[in-house]
Amino acid sequence: MSAVAVGQRSVGIPRVLSSVAAVVTVGVFPVFLVGGLGVQLQQDLRFGAALLGVGAAGFFGVASVSSRGMGWVVERIGARLGMRIGALGSSVCLFGLAAAPNAVWLMALLWLAGLPNSLAQPASNLLIAQGIPAHHRGMGFGVKQSSIPVATLLAGVAVPAIALTVGWRWVFLIGGVIGLVAAAVVPALPQAERSAATRPGAGGAGANFTSLLLIAIAGGLGSAAANALGAFVTTTAVEVGFSPWSAGLVLSVGSAVGLTIRLAAGVAADRRNPDLIRVITVMLLIGSLGFGLMAVASPPVFLIGVAVGFGAGWAWPGLLNFAVAKIAPDRVASATSFTQTGIYFGGSLGPLLFGLLAEHAGLAGAWIAAGLCAITAAVLLLFVRR
Repeated sequence: MSAVAVGQRSVGIPRVLSSVAAVVTVGVFPVFLVGGLGVQLQQDLRFGAALLGVGAAGFFGVASVSSRGMGWVVERIGARLGMRIGALGSSVCLFGLAAAPNAVWLMALLWLAGLPNSLAQPASNLLIAQGIPAHHRGMGFGVKQSSIPVATLLAGVAVPAIALTVGWRWVFLIGGVIGLVAAAVVPALPQAERSAATRPGAGGAGANFTSLLLIAIAGGLGSAAANALGAFVTTTAVEVGFSPWSAGLVLSVGSAVGLTIRLAAGVAADRRNPDLIRVITVMLLIGSLGFGLMAVASPPVFLIGVAVGFGAGWAWPGLLNFAVAKIAPDRVASATSFTQTGIYFGGSLGPLLFGLLAEHAGLAGAWIAAGLCAITAAVLLLFVRR
């Protein structure tokens, strides 16, 4: 019986997936909680909305710069230790955010939080590759990437439930405690305790460098377009005719659609074993149509665009990691950290450039530009298939 089979019998797929989901959610908690608590933070710490954008861009920027190195670290210390350190690091940052006395402290810790997140991501990818059977890995990557929209939903719920009752600092404190629990429950798999680089027959990803580079660039472009959804959907919704309350509901509906499609796409990938790059290409092209519909100043059309944008234009990251894991099965952490660098970079610059373009060309023009980014990403993936 293989080591993976033994590990699965003793640990179980649900525990592996729940651990991955918890660690990944905690890793992105800092940036999404700061965004969700933006109104309260600005009032108490006295800073403007522009600084929130700088903080989010810094989080993803630091993650982008450090991602490649963190993948190298994970290959040497193992998935389990990498996930534990990542969760603990995010907890420390969350506790620090809870004690933030001013905006400078807040921004510094938010940027710092990009480091443990960039460690937890490749470590989680590696644990999925090591701890989930091949015929369930699509679901595994789908669950992992679904943790991000879950984090946004939790951040939204935390505002009325905690921030407006006992105070915003308690939200970060609770998030830090969740991080400690997540670090403690990372499952012990024999193959997750050692470096992939030390196993006999482990090959590098150098032969696939061109494919991985194209995926990284395409992922960056797709992420630049998709990350604008979380930042500008409610603003655009109000401009096209929704009330502020219903605009928040539009964002929730879009997040729910994205969450559902991410999970469904992972399960479908396991059952049908499709050409993943082709599927992602189609999703990006369909997503570009959603971005285009969001440029139309009509509430019904805009709502359809949001659903399509979230459901196709921002539901592909799990499939992308699954595809990379197949391209470089012996260097999952290293390869996914390489492609994640592009995704982080796009996630950092996308909302900033979108905001600048919106100021000069209007929100409609900015959404059209987002659609063009998604189309360009799809074209690049065509070269990967070749």
